[in-house]
Amino acid sequence: MAEGVDHKLSVEEKVFLVKTFYETNNKSETCRCFFEKFNRRTTRETVGDTVKRFEESGTVAEKKRSGRPVVIRTEENKAAVKSVFSKYPTTSTRRAASMLGISKTSILRILGDLGLRPYRPRLVQQLNEDDPDRRIEFCETLLAMAEEDENIFDKIIWTDEAVFKLNGHVNRHNSIYWASENPKIDLERELNVPGISVWVGLSSYGVIGPFFFSSTVTGASYVQMLRDDFQPVIDNSPDMNDFWFQHDGSPAHYSQIARDYLEEMFPDRWIGRRGTVEWPPRSPDLTPPDFFAWGVVKDAVYSTKPTSLSQLRNEVVKAFRLISPELCKKVCRSVEFRLYKCIEAGGWHFEQDY
Repeated sequence: MAEGVDHKLSVEEKVFLVKTFYETNNKSETCRCFFEKFNRRTTRETVGDTVKRFEESGTVAEKKRSGRPVVIRTEENKAAVKSVFSKYPTTSTRRAASMLGISKTSILRILGDLGLRPYRPRLVQQLNEDDPDRRIEFCETLLAMAEEDENIFDKIIWTDEAVFKLNGHVNRHNSIYWASENPKIDLERELNVPGISVWVGLSSYGVIGPFFFSSTVTGASYVQMLRDDFQPVIDNSPDMNDFWFQHDGSPAHYSQIARDYLEEMFPDRWIGRRGTVEWPPRSPDLTPPDFFAWGVVKDAVYSTKPTSLSQLRNEVVKAFRLISPELCKKVCRSVEFRLYKCIEAGGWHFEQDY
């Protein structure tokens, strides 16, 4: 079975990428040839980086690091990490790193050594029978667009809403549970708990928002937010006519007033229900706010234990300000990897740790 995208390439694989690119002068064709030879995928970005390194240095080898390597994955540290996640399986790697004085990267590697994997409690509906086909169609459409424009993933503004609750929960799927086997946890919907509705946009240029709703999101209030808060931000961008807008198919998004607004602002350049590109329902694993932003922000917000809605709102704003444009670019470009993963999974949901 073909493996997924792997960023660690051997010297042989890097040499193959450079040679094949020079023969074809086509990154996508190089990726296809790489898959045929090594039975695993790489990306056009990796091809470009490898060729650039070769042209600048005359070699595909990484630069050697100086100094003695620091040994972090000791038995003592492994025991400490195991103890933390055994007692608190829902703790984040960032919080564990702070508790133990070990980098987040090392925490992730030790978790791998221990055979622990991140599992997300299910909050969204299970896929319907025809959903996998629609998801594959979406993935193939975006990858075909990338063939025409290799910068397409830098041009999409990915958007979403979430409700943050005062009791320390956010009603999205990003809560992580670390275990050696999938615990198959379901989250129950909580009612009558004070909270705030938050909208955010993510692109390779950074975070847009967050913006807040004072009540239930409707088509009218959604468009008012876009006009009053979102539009002034992007109107100042010189690349406005290149941007694509993405949102899911929620009732407010599918309202006629919302679709009319998007046709006005992003003519033939929006992704959603009945959009230029049809968004596949029940696909939080394909959009950056869902698979990345809400989890990161939730972790930062609830570490402060807010006690009022105004404090909760302020902490959400502070948390989003900590997400750098560089990180946004990395996350948005990772969508390409996820499209391949989705296709490999036959259109079904797949487990992929950011």
